[in-house]
Amino acid sequence: MSRFFFISLLFVATLLRGPVSVLLIILKNFNSSLRERFEFERKNFLEDECRSFKKDGLVADYCFEVSSEGELEQVRPLIETFLKQNKRIEILFASPSVESKCLKFARENIKNLRVLRLPIVTHFFLFQAPRKWMSSSKLIFCRYDFFPELLILKFLGVKFILLSAASKKPSWFKSEVYKCFDVIVAANKTEQRYFKEHLKINKIFDFDFRIPRIFDRVTNAEKTLDRVSELKPYLTFLESKSPESKLILGSAWVSDLVIFQNPKWKEVIRSGQIHLLVVPHDLSVSSIVEMKNELKEIFDDIPLYEISKTKMEFDSNRSGIVVLNMSGVLCELYTKFKSAYVGGGFARSIHSVLEPYLSGNRVFCGPKIHRSTEFDNISELTPGEIHLLNNPESFYNLFIENASSMPDQSVRNDLKTSALSKMETIIKEIESC
Repeated sequence: MSRFFFISLLFVATLLRGPVSVLLIILKNFNSSLRERFEFERKNFLEDECRSFKKDGLVADYCFEVSSEGELEQVRPLIETFLKQNKRIEILFASPSVESKCLKFARENIKNLRVLRLPIVTHFFLFQAPRKWMSSSKLIFCRYDFFPELLILKFLGVKFILLSAASKKPSWFKSEVYKCFDVIVAANKTEQRYFKEHLKINKIFDFDFRIPRIFDRVTNAEKTLDRVSELKPYLTFLESKSPESKLILGSAWVSDLVIFQNPKWKEVIRSGQIHLLVVPHDLSVSSIVEMKNELKEIFDDIPLYEISKTKMEFDSNRSGIVVLNMSGVLCELYTKFKSAYVGGGFARSIHSVLEPYLSGNRVFCGPKIHRSTEFDNISELTPGEIHLLNNPESFYNLFIENASSMPDQSVRNDLKTSALSKMETIIKEIESC
């Protein structure tokens, strides 16, 4: 009965999408957010990267649905593997935050890759609807975004695969949705056990597709950093420092600076015993200014340097704090450290802890970990190498206590080997379903 109700609800919701879309298009004239979304989706009509394979009489092998940048990074290794096999790929994406990366990805692979902004407002226009644009018979979801117009495709013969599945915030709706999938790849072993216990699906695996992607970036870190000329003097300085005397704050927010409440931090940073690199998550001008002002407030008389594509203030002869105003190199920079604090844990949620961990760091973070399956993964592998700061003042003592102990590289090597093998197994299952 529950299943019948879910399917009925799905069909009703899908039927209502047309009228709701018309209403949203009308309301956009009175609401700036709706108007922005309408203009965002309207670009699907104008760009070659959004041209459906159907218009060229072609059929894609796989269609991926991603919500934002984090989800694209999760599935990117799989997409790249398929592209190397000369497969045709479609990507549906929801958030404007991932637009530039999706378009760049499509331009680099225009023969085999097409993208479409998910038509939430403009669904009324028939060729904007996913079922009209999509040509693949396999739809691969990442984490969530279970829109009715996508779920209904299950009943039109489309095979469903779910990657990075997590049971956080379970609900009746999600439980019914999970039953639609032919293959589920859980985010970790704990999540895999949950799905096996609650769902009657034989093909349930555990894997994080970001693992091979991060390992690839770690392997090529030196080459990547060598191409950034603005960093060379600073990288030379980092090489001269011992592992226990360096600390990186990755994806940092101003709220994370509460971890420096202990006055001993000022002593060790001023004396040069500890060097601090801060890499903000938000690189907007206002955010950088706010971050630097807060650091000046905390560390008043300690030199504060900014490094960017247009600015190089660093002086290796004077101990100070560096703020890096540059994107695309954080993962690579983690390889230059052995201790990393990951931001977001005193705001909404921590950012990626896998990047510093796989780069060879002990990891510290704030208490907001409820959305992070990565934290769970590391806790399962080496619980002594990830530290949760419920009390921000405890950070100094934790850092000093662990500074001289080296992370277990053998665990990471084993993980790299097993990840490649497991990825091959999952790809075969996806291909055969």
